[in-house]
Amino acid sequence: MIVTRSWLSEFIDLGDVTNETLYKTFNAIGLEVDSINEITIPEKVVVGKVLSCEKHPDADKLNVCRIDVGSGTRQIVCGAANVVNAEYVAVATIGAVLPGDFEIKHAKLRGVESEGMVCSAKELGLPEIGDGIMILDESIGSLEAGKALSSYPTVSDTIIELELTANRGDCLSIFGVARDLSVALDKELKHFEYKQDEKMKLGIAREAEMHQEGEMDADLHYKLANIDTLQESFLITLRLAMVDASNESKLQSLLAYATHTTGVILRAFDSTFFKQEEKIVLKVKELQKGIIELLGNGTVQATVGVNQSDDSTAGDTAQQVIFEASYIHPDLMVEAISEKNYTTDDLYYKSSRGSNPELDFGLKYLSMILERYQDISCFEGRLRIDVDRTQETIPVNTQEVVDIIGMEVDKTRIVTILQKLGFQVSSR
Repeated sequence: MIVTRSWLSEFIDLGDVTNETLYKTFNAIGLEVDSINEITIPEKVVVGKVLSCEKHPDADKLNVCRIDVGSGTRQIVCGAANVVNAEYVAVATIGAVLPGDFEIKHAKLRGVESEGMVCSAKELGLPEIGDGIMILDESIGSLEAGKALSSYPTVSDTIIELELTANRGDCLSIFGVARDLSVALDKELKHFEYKQDEKMKLGIAREAEMHQEGEMDADLHYKLANIDTLQESFLITLRLAMVDASNESKLQSLLAYATHTTGVILRAFDSTFFKQEEKIVLKVKELQKGIIELLGNGTVQATVGVNQSDDSTAGDTAQQVIFEASYIHPDLMVEAISEKNYTTDDLYYKSSRGSNPELDFGLKYLSMILERYQDISCFEGRLRIDVDRTQETIPVNTQEVVDIIGMEVDKTRIVTILQKLGFQVSSR
């Protein structure tokens, strides 16, 4: 599991916590640190505002740009094709020393003076995030020409890779790790709040319906949205690259980001595969305990928590999308799938180890980033199946806890830790 310091900071205040303390704390609570990578953006690398961009008079693949770097306007020759689409970029000014001891100096390229370099992510020691130079946007904060790129915590971040045991599915998300960390550091979790933007007044029931066949031992929530335009968010693209979860699809990147953040299994389907005349019809069918299929027009479009049809997977050209949040108890799923020859996808790794059952949290977080970074309108309400589960009671003996962990912990401390982890505790 890979997390970043700034991403964890969405849920817990780490302002007074050093990376050394994080390292020691993770190891102390059983989340073994495999590696820590502190990203250091070089000095004299600043935010630049592209004022103009014209073809080089003597080179087809070069552009001559005028860029505001705060201290003045600089002429910089750039060979990246995507610079023509950029408003804000990362500029290494004269005297900057990039990774590999590459010093930026005055240069003349094909007879044209160049006073600096427009940088790609890789040239700054960041994970690669696509071809060409790095195009910035305000998802990382307010952009100001001349501002040091190192001053943005989401860029000068710390990447931490944790080695999790198979039974720690609860920590396969940023939120899950932050929850454990908050208890260990005795810090409160930040409360997540979301209120839907009322662009869309129509309720989902006017457009879609769901039919259930068989008893469901799963929680399933479906939300409907219309997509006007999809744009790349620099923050989402960068963070996904940092945790090795990059995706070429803008829509699938949003889903991957929300799933990695919340731990809730999220998928997206193109609604055209479920259209029956003028209405969207979803059919969920339980084949056996732990195996539930989602059908559209009589065709299996997904096995919940296991896989999804390539055809109905919503891509960047989809105009209307059905979002699915799901939870099946991992023991039921793994046992059932092991008896069958099912193809599994990347999300099965999370669902088979115990994904986050708080589907409301997952869909609300997804809705928040959709409305913040995209031109997407979500219908009010959702289609849902919820299982009324009996909560299991676990007796806890103080002396047994002490014997297992090898250190003295009093009863009050144990109760406090359990309550902060979300357990309801009753004393006998």
